[in-house]
Amino acid sequence: MIMTPAFSKKTADHARELDRARRALQALSAEILSGSKRAIFAFHRDDKKKAAEELAVVSGKLEAGWKLVKNETRIAQEGMWRAAQEEFAEADLLSQYIHTGKINAVAGVAEDPDVFIGAVSDLTGELTRRAVLLATEGKTKAVHEIFDDVRGVVGFLLSMDLTGTLRTKVDQAKSNLRKLEEIRYDLSMRGHRPGV
Repeated sequence: MIMTPAFSKKTADHARELDRARRALQALSAEILSGSKRAIFAFHRDDKKKAAEELAVVSGKLEAGWKLVKNETRIAQEGMWRAAQEEFAEADLLSQYIHTGKINAVAGVAEDPDVFIGAVSDLTGELTRRAVLLATEGKTKAVHEIFDDVRGVVGFLLSMDLTGTLRTKVDQAKSNLRKLEEIRYDLSMRGHRPGV
């Protein structure tokens, strides 16, 4: 055999370790995705306590994921891991917005513009859902504030020349802005003005 037994064993062992790490990261990623979605859903039900609990659990799973990535850096670009970070960032940004009316950096995710831009784009959809709920409750002023904020986010996104999947997300954000415009128009036709 051309390979020495020691070399072939070392290579096979490393391949198995890489596969174990990849599978473990995928399992954590699935849990992060579903926990983040549950947090977002809790926010839409106005259950901030449940949302905070979900985010705390997910944050711990993110830390565990980063430990795996630290030990095996080649898995850092796994699609499901990146999607999990983006979903967590979206949930965290929604939490920030609900609690402070502002958004900022998200602790626990990669300092990767693609992850943040994807999360901010998706946030516009969650804010649009929130605006629908607020409109049905007669909270017109909050709807108009969300419109202004989403318009600002879309302006930020359009200031970059994004391509590929990020361009698709920007188009979705623009579509969310159009939905908010329709909600505002409907409110104005019913006599609800922005200051109300």
